[in-house]
Amino acid sequence: MKFNPTRAIVHNEGCDLHYWYQGKGPLITFIPGGNGHGRQFNNMMAALSDRFTCVTFDRRQMSASQVPVNKRLSPPQQARDIRAVIKALGFDKSILFGSSSGGIFAFQFALDFPDMVDHLIAHEAATIGILPDASELMDWFHHLLEVYETRGLEQVVSEFDQMMIGYDAEGIPKTVPPEPENVVNFWDNEVPALLAYMPNFWRLKENQTSIGLMRGVRCGEAAFARAPVEQAKILDCPLFVVPGHHQGFEVETNEFLPSFLEMLGTLERKRSSI
Repeated sequence: MKFNPTRAIVHNEGCDLHYWYQGKGPLITFIPGGNGHGRQFNNMMAALSDRFTCVTFDRRQMSASQVPVNKRLSPPQQARDIRAVIKALGFDKSILFGSSSGGIFAFQFALDFPDMVDHLIAHEAATIGILPDASELMDWFHHLLEVYETRGLEQVVSEFDQMMIGYDAEGIPKTVPPEPENVVNFWDNEVPALLAYMPNFWRLKENQTSIGLMRGVRCGEAAFARAPVEQAKILDCPLFVVPGHHQGFEVETNEFLPSFLEMLGTLERKRSSI
């Protein structure tokens, strides 16, 4: 379908959350990661809105969803923001698709509001603490924070981009860049909090939350692409290798969609067999 969403605002905990939605049917909520903006999911929404109600939003302190004073990221507050968007649309539950830290916020949502989760698909949620080389990665991220504090944003972005494998593949369109303010908020307020946070995967398994995991084939052995492998060992849930890089859903949407729909079908069949 043509992308022609309805745009709206819901106020939650001091923030006007800007969201947009399109389509009819079961709800899919698309949750942005560290770049903060929802427009990376516009192609997915257009493609799926013939059978689903699709919604996304700009996260708190990102893009249009600004607050008077930026604060340190809180994953539980991010989960409550997701709930506010879902409730504003009049739904009691949703399929969740979260990429990168958006996947982490989807996990948190499932922990706090398990009855509101239909299925949860996490695409390369970078929980580096469960990786075999977690110590080295933690040291590297703390090095990046020191680089940010002493040498500035441009240098830290340059070093961080070494992890973003596959973005320069020949013939692949460029992603929509976030506003510069989003990048500052990410390094000021989100990276330090995310380094200290780990979702309770064992509780998610105990709750029998319907979860599917994805890693992008273009990402190689990047840390965020290896994290779903370790998550799947704990959660005992489906893990798909899908087309594209860390934002393949945005720029290789047609190639990505069959895997997305196959995952939903797999989760439906798994739930029906329980």
